[in-house]
Amino acid sequence: MGSDLLAVPFPKMVLSLAQAIAKGQLALDQASLNTLKVLSKTKFDYIPEITEVLTPRTFTAHGIEVTGVDVEALPGTTLSMTLLQAGIVPTFYQFTESVIEVKMSISSKTESHSEFEFGLETEASAGFLFASGSVSSHVNFKTSNTYSYSAEGSSLLRTTLKPTPPPSRMMPRFITVNALVQPPTVTFSE
Repeated sequence: MGSDLLAVPFPKMVLSLAQAIAKGQLALDQASLNTLKVLSKTKFDYIPEITEVLTPRTFTAHGIEVTGVDVEALPGTTLSMTLLQAGIVPTFYQFTESVIEVKMSISSKTESHSEFEFGLETEASAGFLFASGSVSSHVNFKTSNTYSYSAEGSSLLRTTLKPTPPPSRMMPRFITVNALVQPPTVTFSE
């Protein structure tokens, strides 16, 4: 029975899980880097500000003068920007916990049954010159042995992934210089 417990490939399971986590982490990191490249190259037109112009408006309805405003939205100058510049960053993941659980159930049953029967019969007869006798015996022996053995096992591998912020050295620092605002002009009068 102990050999079954020793036959559980626990070291191999641990090694396989560790190798699978390493391969999985590498694939996740590569996918995040590919996402970073796509975000840094995908551009869109960014509208930094929209000016809302409120204009008073008066109209008469059913003889009643009603006042209100008309709102006109005027978009400012658009800027071409990447998704990364807009603040969309890739998600990075890391394995934070891994569990290997092995369950085994072993049962053994031995049953033995024996029967022994012994019998003796005698017979004697006597005649004028001869005497005879006979002895007979019988032996019945029955035996039965029953042996049963079962072993069941199951294993569970569970791992937890959690998102992490991108590594700070991978994310560029953006410095925005507004070239749209013209410096005030200075005039000199004489």
